[in-house]
Amino acid sequence: MLKVARWPVLVPTLIAGALVTISACADATSVSSPPSHGVQRPAATASPQPIRYPPTTKADLKGLAAMGNPAAVHEFDSESGGLVTCPQPKREVTVDPSVTGQQLAEDLLAYFYAQQLDNPCGTLVLAYHDPSEAGNAFTAGSINVNVTDSSGASNVDPNATGLKYQLTLDIGPDGANQEFIVNY
Repeated sequence: MLKVARWPVLVPTLIAGALVTISACADATSVSSPPSHGVQRPAATASPQPIRYPPTTKADLKGLAAMGNPAAVHEFDSESGGLVTCPQPKREVTVDPSVTGQQLAEDLLAYFYAQQLDNPCGTLVLAYHDPSEAGNAFTAGSINVNVTDSSGASNVDPNATGLKYQLTLDIGPDGANQEFIVNY
């Protein structure tokens, strides 16, 4: 027989033990589904979408950025245009002339997203091979983001909703016709 003096110590232990037992029983009990009559259905899994180059969706842009190296892009000038209430960042950067094509796209996009330039007011990134080329047409590539509001006008409100983005990714010198446009 238990002594009365031990009850204050044993009660919490007994309650904890009962809770563990109830929990274990609840985990072991499951609601069975109706028989499948031999038809097995595959478990629903989301298959990853392939990343396309040239990009056609925002997911492609972000996927390419994830494969890029933002450190391969070197910023030498940073400005802000647009309205004070809705600034449009402009960056001038350099990249090594040996980086071209898809790798250039990946690195520029990696830089773009790392710098958080996906801006509701628009953004411009001009890439050159040498800073001395600034002020002329870009020589390596560019990213230009135009944003419109629900009426189709250029957005001037950084807190607006229902915005439409058009990102133009240009790989190669200006006029090289290596331009990819993604709307999101």
